[in-house]
Amino acid sequence: MMQEAAIANLVAARDALARGDVFTAYDLATEAAEHDGELAYIEVRALAGMGDWQGALRRYEEAGVGARGDVDSLALRGRILKDAAFAAPTAERQAWFAQAASAYGAVHAAKGDYYSAINAAATAALAGDTAQARRFAEIAHHGARDAAVQDYWALATTAEALLLLGRGPDAEVMLLAATTREGATVAARASTFRQFTALLASPACTGVSLSLDPIRPPRTAVHTGHMFREDSAAEARIAADVRAALAAERIGAVFGPLACGADIVIAESCLALGIEFHAVLPFAEEDFVALSVRPGGAGWEARYDACLAAASSTHHASAMRYVGDDTQIAFGSEVAMGLARLRAAQLGSEAVQIAVWDGITSGGIAGAGADVARWQSAGGRTVVIDGTALPRARGTLAPVLPSETVAERALRVIVFTDFKGFSRLPEPVMPQFWSDVMGRCGAVLGAHRAEIRCLNTWGDALYLVLDDVRAAASILCRLQDAMAGIDAAALGLPPGSGMRIAAHYGSVYAVDDPVTGLPNHYGTEVSRAARVEPITPPGQVYVTEPMAAAIEMTCRDAFVCRYVGRLALAKDYGIERIYRLEKNHGE
Repeated sequence: MMQEAAIANLVAARDALARGDVFTAYDLATEAAEHDGELAYIEVRALAGMGDWQGALRRYEEAGVGARGDVDSLALRGRILKDAAFAAPTAERQAWFAQAASAYGAVHAAKGDYYSAINAAATAALAGDTAQARRFAEIAHHGARDAAVQDYWALATTAEALLLLGRGPDAEVMLLAATTREGATVAARASTFRQFTALLASPACTGVSLSLDPIRPPRTAVHTGHMFREDSAAEARIAADVRAALAAERIGAVFGPLACGADIVIAESCLALGIEFHAVLPFAEEDFVALSVRPGGAGWEARYDACLAAASSTHHASAMRYVGDDTQIAFGSEVAMGLARLRAAQLGSEAVQIAVWDGITSGGIAGAGADVARWQSAGGRTVVIDGTALPRARGTLAPVLPSETVAERALRVIVFTDFKGFSRLPEPVMPQFWSDVMGRCGAVLGAHRAEIRCLNTWGDALYLVLDDVRAAASILCRLQDAMAGIDAAALGLPPGSGMRIAAHYGSVYAVDDPVTGLPNHYGTEVSRAARVEPITPPGQVYVTEPMAAAIEMTCRDAFVCRYVGRLALAKDYGIERIYRLEKNHGE
């Protein structure tokens, strides 16, 4: 039974990697009970797909992936160096590409394969060595042309070699043929698209042109729409329009909730067409079903269950109960939007919004109209499906634990930090710690004091709340930079000491503290944020998936979130998808 489970896990990890779902591939590879060589390879490939080339290179060496000895494993190091080149500032890219070309060339010298030859050619071209690029392109062309198996990679390699040899029209014909062969997965085509795009912009391909439409990565989508009662005619019309939009936009994955009406019709359409559907629930499932599924009629709940069971993944924006607050619904929508954009970034494609909408602008913060406004305010494009004249449904649900006390709720960034090793700090150096470590924190926070809604400290720890995601991300990275200069050894602290910084984004109560009289924030999401800091490595900034989604929506130009994995939170608070926040150094 264990062997069957291990095989099933490996197959699922392969499938996730092939369709470009690197998050799922990484989770499956790292959570397996039996971690074999191929799972280590998949783990490294997934890290590279997330854009974490440093982590990928480290794990490649730690796990001994190259020791497997096959071409793919050996060439993976070159792939990681190539990713490093794409991520490097413009002035440094040629040097990185030259390293990648050398790595691929070494693999070809050892194995004589066309795969490493074409990558040596491409990276040499991007490094500015046109003569070397053409030499390896000739080798790859002959090798791929004569290969016993003429699958996607053989034909795509031939096309790439022809491109580097200046034969654009021939390359275009071969590239189109490649898409009909075995192995033409979403991930494979996305990889080829990025490489061809870079080559066409390089001096090696000056004057050469060809269409990349056959391998253009599919778009991702986030959906929104009106709730409505069961109505076969209305459902048939919406389903037909949704299917047409999915086809016209070349959608490969869709993210969103599963309310009765438009949401479920969209999900069913995706599943029927073989398009990935990723469910995003805004709060506790039992409350979501009561508020947003059952009001449309008895038949919707069974369809909700079927869609949830068939979904590629399920994301819980929050596990908290419904408290009668529209910010909870808006929060779920924003998380879904961010996840769609994160997936599109991995594939190098575009994320669009599909909205079954009546065109009426919403005055509130939740609902189809509000979702459209939020998406478009972040520069997104919306595909509108006519949502007028639908038999609308309205959900009502008494919030749990009603109270006579009126409390404001709002979406906030909650930050917790502490300095690991502080409890072992010798008494005589505590003033130095206070001056050096906490003094640096104070300098960072002082520059942003106007943007901080709530601030507290005790000993070595910080607690702060903000409503601006960009300002919060900036503070987190500046705190990290400030702490990087701390000499823990000089303070008498053991190796591994340092500041742990963690943040979460969610819907909370914003109130005046009855004890201090100062502004404070309470709720499930504050507790959730507090459970992330203890699992954060010193020197790192960890954020939850909702925070990563909010960063993707608001400030992706300045910050990037690298997926860490599904981690167990402190104090048995459950499993959370965690990301590492970094400054975006791309140009």
